[in-house]
Amino acid sequence: MTSPAPPLSSDITHPGPVHGTVEYATSRPRVLGWLRSAAILDGDWGTSIAYVLGIGFALAGYSSMWHLAGMLALTSIVALNYITICRLYPNGGGVYSSVYHRSRRLAVVGALLLGADYVITMSLSVLEAFHYFGIDHAVGAAIATIMVIGVLNWFGPKHSGGGAGVISAVTLVSLLVIILVSAPTALREANVEPPHDTFLANWGIFVGLILSISGIEAISNMTGLMKDPARDSRRAIIAVLGKVIVATIFLGLAMHAIPGLSGGTEDMVRVIGEHYVGVWFGWVIAISLGLLLISAGNTAMNGLISVQFLMAIDGELPTSLRRLNRHGVPVIPLVIATTAPVVVLLFVNDILTLASLYAIGVVGAVMINIGSTATDRSLSIGRVTRAFMVVVAVILFFIEVSIAIEKSYAALFAGIVLAVGLTARMISQRARARERAAAPAAVEPSRPPIPPQRRVRRAMPTTKYLVATKGANEKLLKFAIEEAKARKAFLFILNVKEIAVGALPERIVLESNGVEARIQEICEQSDIDYQYLQVPSYEVGYTIAEQAATFGVERLIIGAERRNRLENVLKGSVMRSLGGLLPDDIQLVIFGG
Repeated sequence: MTSPAPPLSSDITHPGPVHGTVEYATSRPRVLGWLRSAAILDGDWGTSIAYVLGIGFALAGYSSMWHLAGMLALTSIVALNYITICRLYPNGGGVYSSVYHRSRRLAVVGALLLGADYVITMSLSVLEAFHYFGIDHAVGAAIATIMVIGVLNWFGPKHSGGGAGVISAVTLVSLLVIILVSAPTALREANVEPPHDTFLANWGIFVGLILSISGIEAISNMTGLMKDPARDSRRAIIAVLGKVIVATIFLGLAMHAIPGLSGGTEDMVRVIGEHYVGVWFGWVIAISLGLLLISAGNTAMNGLISVQFLMAIDGELPTSLRRLNRHGVPVIPLVIATTAPVVVLLFVNDILTLASLYAIGVVGAVMINIGSTATDRSLSIGRVTRAFMVVVAVILFFIEVSIAIEKSYAALFAGIVLAVGLTARMISQRARARERAAAPAAVEPSRPPIPPQRRVRRAMPTTKYLVATKGANEKLLKFAIEEAKARKAFLFILNVKEIAVGALPERIVLESNGVEARIQEICEQSDIDYQYLQVPSYEVGYTIAEQAATFGVERLIIGAERRNRLENVLKGSVMRSLGGLLPDDIQLVIFGG
């Protein structure tokens, strides 16, 4: 348990505002070890193998191995930079979080570019999945799948890493089979031709292959979930980087050893598997890589939802993007995250074009993150490391400029995303300015605000109970009150506000809907000593166990879950989570009324 609840004091302060907004400290459970982090990272970063080989061969033919090697070198030095970033930002080192304290505008630009990358990641990954499946109408199937993913995300599925771990393991075994079978031929007969054309032409090909660095932002955004951010992020990055390098090199050599190779731009790994192992093995590759690509699309959708919500919480986007459904999912960000990749696929469904759109967003976001970190004198970074980061940021700057010049449609796409996002930011800031200006006039002199009620505890309690409720569940609350009164126990009332967007900021401002006032009214009528807590969290079971352990309660009271089967499959059970997290000395009582 890593996020302590508010300390127990001699006075109990009940929530004052009945309506308006209230600032809450959030629960930030650290539940990810390095293996689960690596599995999630591999589901994003590792999928580059599925399309980078085919794109490389389409652009450079039998000389593409040199360009792939350059891409891997860049990927490696960017990964080393992100090991430093993850160490420096244990609560979240994504471009938005790490840059925000220096320049809010630059952080928003970085987040918007990252958002553009998420959109293309969904489009490209899901489309590529159906190319591997061999579906004739891949575009239509990809659009339908993205919409299904959006519907499933209505329930707020979590990044557990379990499913991603199974898919990653199956994919890894499949790739190892190809490498082992093809290695004797690939190492002996690979036809690696020298680069053709001019330096600028080869630079353009290299820039077109900058696809394998996008997933690196995923690991920096996960540090707030890791048990040991510096250690776990380092291990996850090194593990997945090693897989990407080894698989790309050996599969690249195997590709170069196939005589007269043509096509395969959209499913090159399947082509290699069928050539060296057999046609039947092509289906093994298709299923494993296809599922991993769809998983990457789901991860990107959740990332896009999260970044929109966090910017709305900070006032950088309109407040309407903060509205949640009953499952804690931001509604408008979910709609945007579902429709944006669909719109892209309706207009652009060529893999090479999508790759260019993909690159301009991620290169810009990574460049801003590394450049801002390297020039931040308040951070503890060695001189050599800082200089190294500056060099990498400069290289990424030239790559970004090259993409913008050579791929005008990519520059247009990035420009549209930035224009829409910055316009929304301007509208949000003007609305906030109007609210601040009108705030004094909103207070009626004849009706002053009611001050918070306070009651001095009669005696220090020796017995403490905690009831966890969702909203004002009056039957559950009254049952808990009767149980507490029977044992003369002090009662903690925990209302967990579920927000299914991954890592949350340390504090968050939410609208008050009157639940606090109703709970206060019931408790005051019952004449018991109590403390009301509302904690926003994306992991309800963990947060309940965390608060129960922190306060040292003897009994935890929860209501029986009423979920349909689909919700239980997608979100899991709170009681199952408590079973694995709750200390043995805390009695769990389930109220079924």
